[in-house]
Amino acid sequence: MKNKIRKYIALGMIAMFSLSSCSDYLDKEPDDQLTLETVFENKTNMERWLAYIYNATPKFYNYDGADAVADELAPSVGWESQGFKAILYQNGNWTSASGGVINYWETFPMRIRQAYIFIKYAHALPDVTEKEVNYMKAECRFFIAYFHAVMAMTYGAVPIIRDATEEITGETLLLKQEPFNTVVDWAANELLETSKLLPAYYDEDNKYGRITSIICLAMRARLLTFAASPLVNGNQDPDMVNMKNCDGVSIFDSTFKPERWKTAVDANKLLIDEAEKAGHKLYIETIGDDVDAFQSYQNALMLRYNQGNMEILFPRTYDDAGYFDRQANPRSMGGAGAIGVTQSLVDAFFMKNGLVPITGYTNDGATPIINSESGYSETGYSTVDESYKTTWMYATKGGTEQETEHVIVPKNTYKMYCGREPRFYISVLYNEEYHWGKDKSNAKNKFANFFSGGEDGGPSHDSPSAGYLIRKRVDPSAIPASSSGTYKKRQGVLYRLAEAYLSYAESLYEYSVATGTYTDNEAEILDYINRVRYRAGIPQYGKGADQIPVTEAQLRDLIRRERRVELNCEAGIRFDDLRRWKEAETALNGKFYGMNALAKNTERNEYYKRTLYQTRRFISYWWPIPQDDIDKNTNLRQLPGWWR
Repeated sequence: MKNKIRKYIALGMIAMFSLSSCSDYLDKEPDDQLTLETVFENKTNMERWLAYIYNATPKFYNYDGADAVADELAPSVGWESQGFKAILYQNGNWTSASGGVINYWETFPMRIRQAYIFIKYAHALPDVTEKEVNYMKAECRFFIAYFHAVMAMTYGAVPIIRDATEEITGETLLLKQEPFNTVVDWAANELLETSKLLPAYYDEDNKYGRITSIICLAMRARLLTFAASPLVNGNQDPDMVNMKNCDGVSIFDSTFKPERWKTAVDANKLLIDEAEKAGHKLYIETIGDDVDAFQSYQNALMLRYNQGNMEILFPRTYDDAGYFDRQANPRSMGGAGAIGVTQSLVDAFFMKNGLVPITGYTNDGATPIINSESGYSETGYSTVDESYKTTWMYATKGGTEQETEHVIVPKNTYKMYCGREPRFYISVLYNEEYHWGKDKSNAKNKFANFFSGGEDGGPSHDSPSAGYLIRKRVDPSAIPASSSGTYKKRQGVLYRLAEAYLSYAESLYEYSVATGTYTDNEAEILDYINRVRYRAGIPQYGKGADQIPVTEAQLRDLIRRERRVELNCEAGIRFDDLRRWKEAETALNGKFYGMNALAKNTERNEYYKRTLYQTRRFISYWWPIPQDDIDKNTNLRQLPGWWR
């Protein structure tokens, strides 16, 4: 029996703020119930409706989401006893009935239906022009496609919600999962068509963060890169081959198709061309003719477009940056001191000579295989200061913004942290490193003290389990004890141009290898990797003077490493990459090592020994559909890995 949807639409989750800026979309409070007709006859209510849809955009400053269940961001394992869900997932203590960490299945379908309703009912008003309404409808169309794309990349087998009728019946609610490539192609086409309806940028500051044609193309490129990757392009794993919907239709295509990579190549190149045409470029600061790699890499996330940063393609203009800063900064300066990074991320960064320091592991991950040509060492402590040309002062005792050279690595530093590239020092806070915020907050010790019993270390669960805190994404001037900081209300960054460059290089490489055209495309592939490495202040790849020669066989791993380093701890990218490359079953399973957090400051040498701190258990390449929905909708089928 049909139950008509009530004409009274509950707007209890819709923002109270107007559409005057995108940050208003992302900061919402409850409101009263309004009739559907009232909503779209009033500008403020119409904007609240749209704000509700915008608000579902995933947060960037999140430490209990996709970043936390990959192998880079490392919340304290002691938080498991406090019910911290990411740790439960890492350890394999997770079922399809577990809630939290990733909640797209519960959130996105509601927003998709609200977007369809907006498209159907919104119209011009005396104070809202037809042009503006059309832009708002196009933004809704973007979110419909974007939410489908994210769900497809997360759950693998999802329905397509093609409309939102005013009559809800059992049949309209019990949607069926469609083949993965069907969803991908539909969402990608919607994103492409929507890009033709929106401007590439807005001139008005108060529209920063509104959906643009560039954002549409960015999300399309990310989706198509995922869809070309080994997880879903030629995957012969039996569970994937046998995954079917309720009608017996296969969800995944087990046949490898090189043209999927060609589609990704074209999508990434279109994005790059259109973004650069609109004025986007990598953010670079210089000292004379030299790149200041430290400030460039840090401020690519910290600064907005009206501060000269044109690298960000998809900003989230209101996020929980200040709260993230508090969780990531050392305890002794008022932080929680428990959002760290893994040893494997520390190992991934290049040396300042551009070479890979560690090429693999033996002894079940406990012993690194050191690249003898790199200059890397894990024996002893440095005997000289290491200076870098930069105005970045936050790791230099007594440093100032006026100085153009700073001692980043003082003598007597454990050699693991010496001679590394600038992105390492911007991303990682290691033990005994000088910390500007601790100094300015008058902490007794001006250096990070992660030794057991130290003011920043254990046995408190508010301490870094692996021996490191995250610096990246953290306001370098933040002092939680006084709630101060230069970049407290900075935007989140959901997509930036560096990702487009690296995705294009990867896609073109994979297509070239599959079709035997690597030699023809080698220069183009290296060019886009080298753009990122140039900004990073390290030698580039190639056959020229001062370049590092690479072979076709080496390049896949180098592209993936470059991507990991450049985009580390950003927007869940690493979690998706590990899955789409089919590396998650190795990278997210087994023993995780860090520094010896049980060692006291009187046992300095013992601290700097790789020590097991966690054993993880990998379950599935896909996030599970909530069991409650499986129970309610007999048309749904659970994803591989969650059947058992």
